[in-house]
Amino acid sequence: MGIRAREMSVWLMHRGEEGVRYAFLRNGEIAVGDSVPEDAEAALVHARYSTTGPYGVQLQPVLARYRDLEVAVAFNGTVANYRQIAPRAKTDSEAYAQKLAEALWEHGLEEGLRELYSKIVGAASSVFITAELVVGFRDPRGVRPLSFSDDAAASETIALGGRGIDLRPGHAVVWSRGSARVVEVMSLKERLCSLEFVYFAHPGSRIQGRLVADVRRELGRRLAEGEDADIEVVAYVPETARHAAAGYAEGLGRPLVDAVLKNRYSGRIFIKPPYMRNASPSFRVVEDYVKGRRVALVDDSLIRGTNLRDIVVKLKAAGAREVHVRIASPPVKWPCFFGMDFQSRSELMANGRGLAEIARLLRADSLRYLSLEQFKVVIGERACYGCFTGRYPQRIKVAQLEREIATSREKALGAEP
Repeated sequence: MGIRAREMSVWLMHRGEEGVRYAFLRNGEIAVGDSVPEDAEAALVHARYSTTGPYGVQLQPVLARYRDLEVAVAFNGTVANYRQIAPRAKTDSEAYAQKLAEALWEHGLEEGLRELYSKIVGAASSVFITAELVVGFRDPRGVRPLSFSDDAAASETIALGGRGIDLRPGHAVVWSRGSARVVEVMSLKERLCSLEFVYFAHPGSRIQGRLVADVRRELGRRLAEGEDADIEVVAYVPETARHAAAGYAEGLGRPLVDAVLKNRYSGRIFIKPPYMRNASPSFRVVEDYVKGRRVALVDDSLIRGTNLRDIVVKLKAAGAREVHVRIASPPVKWPCFFGMDFQSRSELMANGRGLAEIARLLRADSLRYLSLEQFKVVIGERACYGCFTGRYPQRIKVAQLEREIATSREKALGAEP
């Protein structure tokens, strides 16, 4: 079990790089730590990407007790109203674990989950262990993915060796006494986060039965339609934009070049804590591919613009004649309270700005996004488009949540080195 858990953690690191921690069941006892003994009967592993609380610490899995029930839990998402459901909790993960233990003790598995999720604003797909059960539960709206195989559950099929299948929203897979069963708890209309397809998920995973890489390639093909700039070569922001750029280059009939190189040890800059988001040392440009040419620089999305601006400047310094930025998704204008760490409109480059102003800030010769209409054709109706439209799967008081999360983050940052 220990080896299996460690293997899975490696294939989930693209979802979180701030820390890896484990919980395990052995001889009827549950423990949390930085490793898993080989004789553990069951284990949880969590790769941390923080959306509340302090950065750079290993807060999950969380161990909680209510009366005689002990539970270890890890989840993917954000409980935006965690202060309301557990006022003494310091983070949403702590609040979730405390209220889950209480709900399971008071109401049992299915009714307990219904009771807990009736109070949650946000999204949380979780895996948890008690002395009797191992359970994977997908958020009732399916905002965050969860897949399972015969003996394991994970955020993505890539961690299951590609053999897993989606757990339906509001369903739980339960392992007990050597057997597994799937039960429906509370299923609502599916609203998978569209950024899972755009950026977050591994290209080798399948979500909603589709290979993520294929979806990204189709987004790139759609982006190429109606291109009016005289593009000579297509470059991309490594690595998540590679497949979209390939589809875009294919649609234009122009060569795709690896003009922008990224240090493979620098990780995913977007999901790093703020004090680690300096993109400049992570990228280099190959002058031979761009000098004297009109370059299309494709990225999967434009959130803060930190990476893009730096890369555009480097391309021009390498002699690119023109740099045209192309984004394989619509403008992100609204914060996310469902599992992504951009929870304020003020940090979003597209909020309150038009194309010309954004292009000027990026130092680009032009900027074009994939239209929301074309984007929805590719992603489909079973998705959340809240960060693009401001229409969320739940009723959200945006300004209030922005203030609350900013306050908690300021306190957390004040405690960091």
